[in-house]
Amino acid sequence: MTPLVWITPKWPLPADDGARQATFHLLAALTAKGVSVDLHAIVPEDAVVDPDEAVAELGVRSARILRRPNPGPGLHLRNLVRDPTRALTLSQYVTREVRAALQQAAARPGVTVVFDGLHAAAWVRDAANDVAAPIVYRAHNVESDIWFRAAETRAVVASDLLRWQGRAVRRFEASLCGAADLVCTVSDSDTARLHELAPTANLLTLPIGVAAKPLRTTPPREDHILFVGRLDWPPNRDGLQWFLERVWPRVTRPLTLTIAGSGDGGWIKAHLSDPRIRFVGRVESLTPYYHESVLSLVPVFYGSGTRVKAIESSLYGTSCLGTELGVEGIGLDPDHDYLRAESEDEWVNALNGLRPSDAVARGRSALRRVMARYDRDRVADEFIRVVQERIEGQRYVA
Repeated sequence: MTPLVWITPKWPLPADDGARQATFHLLAALTAKGVSVDLHAIVPEDAVVDPDEAVAELGVRSARILRRPNPGPGLHLRNLVRDPTRALTLSQYVTREVRAALQQAAARPGVTVVFDGLHAAAWVRDAANDVAAPIVYRAHNVESDIWFRAAETRAVVASDLLRWQGRAVRRFEASLCGAADLVCTVSDSDTARLHELAPTANLLTLPIGVAAKPLRTTPPREDHILFVGRLDWPPNRDGLQWFLERVWPRVTRPLTLTIAGSGDGGWIKAHLSDPRIRFVGRVESLTPYYHESVLSLVPVFYGSGTRVKAIESSLYGTSCLGTELGVEGIGLDPDHDYLRAESEDEWVNALNGLRPSDAVARGRSALRRVMARYDRDRVADEFIRVVQERIEGQRYVA
């Protein structure tokens, strides 16, 4: 397989959120199979990262750090004046230095360029001129849909701003999909959606790959439930805030909720006077928290892609209580693998009427289903096969 120039819009370590886990497991599995990868990570100017760590943990041939300014009102205003057609969240990943370095990396003969997420490609204006090498776009979400769904929950002025930015994201997203030699989505629903945006795109559903988790050796505590997720990612933040404000006050069953996750979770402080809530933030290992919990919560009402935390919970044998969208694309069956709740009343009733033995049985069923689909070695094999078949014109022989 040709060497890969792998571009990410964030440092992939530690793999403590869904996007980082997806990157970590696919890269580690690919390099373990002998694929040569040069990693280029676009990180904030003050981020403390160690390239040698990526070489050691991911097995990449090299790791290069590219710096971008920290986002803020001043930067957004400057970017808006310079280029009002580019979404502000994309503009912050574009500097002359980033563009020059990535153009140079993409110009190496015999490589394939992988954009790991839409923001990794923000510097590309015209793919035909900016990137001479074949392009693989690894789409973690349909990014524009997140903007438009978020707009539906906001007041008029904020809603208009989100839609305006969403239109800019959609133009770029459709352009990149159309220009890429291969677009690998993480779910069939994302594949269908991106086909609507870019009908000529070469699309393939390639699930997120994950590693097996330690099996539970003792029964969960029947009074413990868990939320895990990046706390400043809008679908997570808005869903958890809805749960804490609308559902949790109506739960009468004696339960303790543990909240774990990275990102800015300062907004949670307003809820921590409730003795039933335990906030642990970012932790080194989630294993003890999943193992002690009878349920994990996935209150997600907008967004796309694959809910990595729902996969992770299933790998621990801990069943989810979530919306249909919260487990979208994973293939879990609400009759056997997880508890589905959409409305406020459904969430309240699910928790007040919780049967721990049923939750345990659903967790076991979810584990069997997820392991069959999301094993990272299988996903890496499929990635190699399709890149060789669709880009290199060769068929991979395992």
